[in-house]
Amino acid sequence: MSWLGKILGGGLGFVVGGPLGAILGAVVGHHAVDKNSFSEQEERQSLFFLATFSMLGKLSKADGRVSTEEIEVVEQVMRDNLRLSPEARQFAIEVFSAAKDSGDRFEDYANQFYSEFRDYPEVLSSLVDLLLRLAHADGVMHPEELRMIEEAVRIFRIPKEYAQLKARYSGANDLQTCYEILGAKEGESLAEIKKKYRRLAMDYHPDRVASQGVSPELAAVSEDRFKEIQHAFDVIERHHS
Repeated sequence: MSWLGKILGGGLGFVVGGPLGAILGAVVGHHAVDKNSFSEQEERQSLFFLATFSMLGKLSKADGRVSTEEIEVVEQVMRDNLRLSPEARQFAIEVFSAAKDSGDRFEDYANQFYSEFRDYPEVLSSLVDLLLRLAHADGVMHPEELRMIEEAVRIFRIPKEYAQLKARYSGANDLQTCYEILGAKEGESLAEIKKKYRRLAMDYHPDRVASQGVSPELAAVSEDRFKEIQHAFDVIERHHS
């Protein structure tokens, strides 16, 4: 994360404006602007990182408290999915905490994130996937958590992708869930389902997501989704054989 080294190295501050820029300023403690030191990709990567942990922080406080299970999910994301370095992990924790207790609204973060990634539905979906994982950490979806996530989906304009993402939490049997993950229906031919599978697998391939401006660490979030899509098609293909 070259952008993180530049921020923590001193003399840099608001590489992004708006509420996410305020969170960055609260964490690093200085407000100097030197955007010329950042490439366009580094700016995008820093915004993705800030938005991810800011929105997770806000969502964790939706029911008035941050549960042990929610903390464990965030730790798991940092360790297993993003494989953050100790320095990046500490920075993520500070962003999470600052956003959790800030006066900014969850929607403010979502709007700023959408303004940067509006043309990349796979990136938007990856963030919603993390939000769903956190909301279900304690086994109960609080009404305010649901409201926040659905507001993010509305802002991101990804209702179809959301229906597929939440399939894993529906409590349906494995085969039905697999159909929902692929956006397919029972009764469709295997050839029709394969087309949907191939399109999703291409969209969520970690290399493709990484090419859209997020860092390799953050693109790794899409890897679980990619594997889930592959598993769903394998189950359906066996069912059709």
